[in-house]
Amino acid sequence: MKVLVTGGSSTPGYRVVEEFARAGYKVIAQYNEHEIPEIEGIERIKVDFRESNKLVDLFNRVKPDMIIHTAALGDVDKCESEKELAWRVNVEATYILVREALKYGVYFLYLSTDYVFNGEHGLYREDDIPNPINYYGLTKLIAENIVRGALSKYSIVRTSHIYGFGLGRINFARTVIELLSRGQRVRALIDQWLSPTLNTLLAKAMRELIEKGYTGVIHVAGERVSRYDFARAIARKFGFDEELIEPITMKDIQFKARRPRDSSLDTSKARTLIKTDFYTLENSLNILYKEWLELRGVR
Repeated sequence: MKVLVTGGSSTPGYRVVEEFARAGYKVIAQYNEHEIPEIEGIERIKVDFRESNKLVDLFNRVKPDMIIHTAALGDVDKCESEKELAWRVNVEATYILVREALKYGVYFLYLSTDYVFNGEHGLYREDDIPNPINYYGLTKLIAENIVRGALSKYSIVRTSHIYGFGLGRINFARTVIELLSRGQRVRALIDQWLSPTLNTLLAKAMRELIEKGYTGVIHVAGERVSRYDFARAIARKFGFDEELIEPITMKDIQFKARRPRDSSLDTSKARTLIKTDFYTLENSLNILYKEWLELRGVR
């Protein structure tokens, strides 16, 4: 079976590419700015999502059996300051891919975000009403509506604050590890709660959902935790000095885009369907620590 993974060089996308390739799928990995290393059984294709004609060409060339759409402009502040770019990448590109998927009856998995919610109460369920407070969240919500408004064979996987090694932008957990390993201080918010999700486990959970033929919206994310407590949990697991973690509040940071105070997700539904333990923070950090050791050549 042939699967097209968009954003194959992103933090979640790269792990999805690896997961599906290991499972025997023929994987076509789309990327743009950051090249994907050679992996056996994976075809790499460079396409800029701002060029709509090339998206159509990509689809016609690949002729996939399914699409896993992880590509997005995920820099929340950049989305706020460059709204036209955010719209083209997050909304228009999704529309084109959905249109092609509808034409050929292709299963479509769309990776969405906890930022479709306003963060007023947290532990959001799938049937809670979205109400984004920044432009990034708005574009992701509009893309969600495009997917579910047009397709019958689809799933929308909402997740939260993806972290882990591999490719993609530097994420919070990697920053914490890099700074603490050098004995440097880390500032972490005590008043923002989220559901940090390890990319490795997210990819496994997504494969399970696809192989079950799941249709609809579902939340796949980690435990609810503040950024500060998340950083301290990383420090404990990796044997770093927790006292290097400095508690700060959202008032101490000047964001361009507003951030939800508590965008954590309720994952009860997914945990009844998926065998992979994507949820437990302890399990996730055990895997992250093992991956870190492997990167350092420690067995």
